[in-house]
Amino acid sequence: MIFDVLIRNGAVIDGSGSSARSVDVGIADGVIEAVDRLDNARSQLTIEADGMVVAPGFIDSHAHSDVMMLADPQHAPKLLQGVTTEVLGQDGLSYAPLSADNLQLYRRYLAGLNTSLDVGWNWSSVAEYRARFDGHVAINTAYLIPHGAIRLEVVGMEDVPLVGDDLRRAQRMVERGMEEWGVGFSTGLAYYPQVYSDTHELIELCRPAAGGVFAPHLRTIFRGEHFDPVQEAMDISSGSGIALHLTHFGPGWDISMVDRAKADGLDVTFDAYPYFSGSSTLMAFLPPWAQVGGPDEILERLADPELRERMEGEVAGVRIANRIKSWSDMMISHAPSTTNNHLVGLTIPEAAEARGFETCEEFVCRILLEENLEVGHRMPPPPDDVVEAGSEKYMKLLEREDYAVSSDSILAGDKPHPRAFGTFPKVLGPLRRRYGNSLEELINRMTGLPASRFGFTDRGLIRPGKAADVVVFDPDLVTDTATYDEPKSHPEGIEHVVVNGRIAVENGCPTGVLAGRALP
Repeated sequence: MIFDVLIRNGAVIDGSGSSARSVDVGIADGVIEAVDRLDNARSQLTIEADGMVVAPGFIDSHAHSDVMMLADPQHAPKLLQGVTTEVLGQDGLSYAPLSADNLQLYRRYLAGLNTSLDVGWNWSSVAEYRARFDGHVAINTAYLIPHGAIRLEVVGMEDVPLVGDDLRRAQRMVERGMEEWGVGFSTGLAYYPQVYSDTHELIELCRPAAGGVFAPHLRTIFRGEHFDPVQEAMDISSGSGIALHLTHFGPGWDISMVDRAKADGLDVTFDAYPYFSGSSTLMAFLPPWAQVGGPDEILERLADPELRERMEGEVAGVRIANRIKSWSDMMISHAPSTTNNHLVGLTIPEAAEARGFETCEEFVCRILLEENLEVGHRMPPPPDDVVEAGSEKYMKLLEREDYAVSSDSILAGDKPHPRAFGTFPKVLGPLRRRYGNSLEELINRMTGLPASRFGFTDRGLIRPGKAADVVVFDPDLVTDTATYDEPKSHPEGIEHVVVNGRIAVENGCPTGVLAGRALP
């Protein structure tokens, strides 16, 4: 047989957790045809992988590339990490299903997270949105039905319950999204309008998605009352019959109660990224009453001196409720106008001082007004002792068979969080070499485990008949280079990436091939 691609003499780690094997991989028509010694085989292209590891393409089970990948289909920040599949629609913050007017509203509302770049905003259904990626971007994508879009379409940006006909309409939208190959339901319970939903409503919205997974961004407070967010997520899972995938569930969370529930039969998996600071949109720090109605109403309130003063009095409380102790723990990552772009990379106090504002609260409200809400933030690097303790705990979590690697990557802005460029090589390289996790274990957490969890039956393993998503990397050299000061820096040591049988990265450089498919 003549293969399209033949990968010779590498150490094949197949994604199952099994030990490496010295075999060749033959690829034809986008499929892995043979995993064996293929000494006499011929091919149109041969990759010599001496000293290299050959692994399934990495699956990022939590990413925010919902707009940026359409704006830049090559998607080099993730492709050069060896990522061949991303799960989009995370935290309830995505763009389908939505009618034309609501799509434009959410485009503006979420601009601080994803920008408002012109990507031809002309879809409405999940199927139409997924089709925008299928065959048009460099990597595969899957889609969680986003709570925010469902609620926006049914009751707008209003603090009202979903009941009666409204709830039934919302359930039908989730059901249709699943029929159009959604892989589950996501919600961001710290974001609007999702924050208005109570636990019962979430149980009802998850019922039509019960064949997939529930992926929540947890909340610690609801209508001013603090409660256990992990217990709420488990109650939603058990009450609706949907499997639970706890996203960005890092070392700071107590996992013992989840383990007890798992022992009693609850179906739970996890993912987390190897950094100990976050990133999001600055919009999230406006109080609930200010968010009602959407962008136009928010901007009108920000432009009203009396209402803006009221907001300034409340945004610090929202910050504290979001577990950020100080404004110094937040930096501007994205502000597109010439008025404020020079502030990118400064902490909130530094930026406020540079602009001549007396308080951080005044600055936050004014920059949101000036930028039409399109402002992103990230946290600065944590102290070394926090990084050391957190890294050790994180790598310990990856010894578990239910923990996947994810990036939670946000690509908007000039100073994004380094996790967008460095997550997977960071885990495979410096963290593995420091803490001693096996390559077989880590590759499973990046491939076989998330593929199984999200129902990618033809991905995540190097076996005959599986789709040919393959990464070839040097285990001794692989490392991240992205830092908080220089976050847009690509990794080293990842030499070749194959997506659906086509060479997407060759000798460390993107080829321009756009072979990604919409999964499953």
